[in-house]
Amino acid sequence: MLSLQPHWSTCLIYPRKESVRPWLLNRGPSSPCQGAPCKGDSSCVSLNSTYFCLCFFGYYYNSSTCKKGKVFPGTIKVEVSEVSGLGDENSLAYQQLHNKVIEFFGGAFRNPDYGQTVIDGVSIRPSARLEMRAGGTGVEVTVLNIFAETTKENEGTVLELVTKAIENNTNNILGYSNQSLCDYFNCEKENAQDKCDNGLLCKCKPGFERPNPQIPMCLASAPTCPDTCNANNNRQCLVNKDNTGVECVCLSGYKEDDHGICQKCGFGYGGVNCEDQFQLILTIVGSIGGALILGLVIALICLTRSKNKDKYIEEQNLIENDFQNLRLQQTTGFSNLGADGSIFPKVRANISGQPQNPYANHRSMPRPDY
Repeated sequence: MLSLQPHWSTCLIYPRKESVRPWLLNRGPSSPCQGAPCKGDSSCVSLNSTYFCLCFFGYYYNSSTCKKGKVFPGTIKVEVSEVSGLGDENSLAYQQLHNKVIEFFGGAFRNPDYGQTVIDGVSIRPSARLEMRAGGTGVEVTVLNIFAETTKENEGTVLELVTKAIENNTNNILGYSNQSLCDYFNCEKENAQDKCDNGLLCKCKPGFERPNPQIPMCLASAPTCPDTCNANNNRQCLVNKDNTGVECVCLSGYKEDDHGICQKCGFGYGGVNCEDQFQLILTIVGSIGGALILGLVIALICLTRSKNKDKYIEEQNLIENDFQNLRLQQTTGFSNLGADGSIFPKVRANISGQPQNPYANHRSMPRPDY
């Protein structure tokens, strides 16, 4: 199973007996593990075009069964021509590296007690790609060399065998360093004779803890912030930018002053360390927009009042003219001045008692007899 270490590495982690890793089984018609070639309690680990059988930690695969063994961890440095793809155990580059390492240790341990070598991790330094331009670079491969439980080999003899093989090697093996089980498990030695053979019982080093009682490996404890890093002090605990630890910072909307106290951001500022000016910009834009809207409303009110005033004056003029015409009619007998398109007023000529014209009625006129 693959995992990433801080500087990029790939690991094969031993499965627990009560768990099953489906991805180690059938990958489809093209999977090297098709047909479940690994027997017993082992799991099939598929590479690019081949596979190997992996037993639980402390066991090695022999023929068709897993046998209990003695583990010797170590790190070997291998020169490679290309680091691309080493992060994927299904890549051709990883398979080539795997075959090179397994072949080397198979030749180094010409001992009937030797069982199996398992690659536990591949570490690539960040500068590895730059070194590639110089014609090659070395990658560090963490391995677990497993011998029979009754073997007489120890850390010293294993190191001696590997060192001798490197001196006679022409397969780009650059170096090897052994590692005790206590260091591999991140455990403390209780005494000089303690070999940490039973990782489940060893005591974890300070700063490390065992996440599961059934896992021998002690992992780094999750970093924590002090108890004062809480909301009451306007603080929060966050992972730092390098993802290597945690730091206690002020809450969003607060900034630490010269005395180390988180103070609320000034007007218009917010965000982490009061670096966000969005509220200030929003306030300025809102004020300008409000002033424009208020100006438009005032202009609209003035325009409406101006129109109403003109209409009021017109109505007053009409009322005043009608009133003048009425008074003129009552006092002089004149009606509307300039009526019917005339520039002169009309005069009432209806005088009572005036005799009518006898010829106005044609019916009363005598007919001529000639």
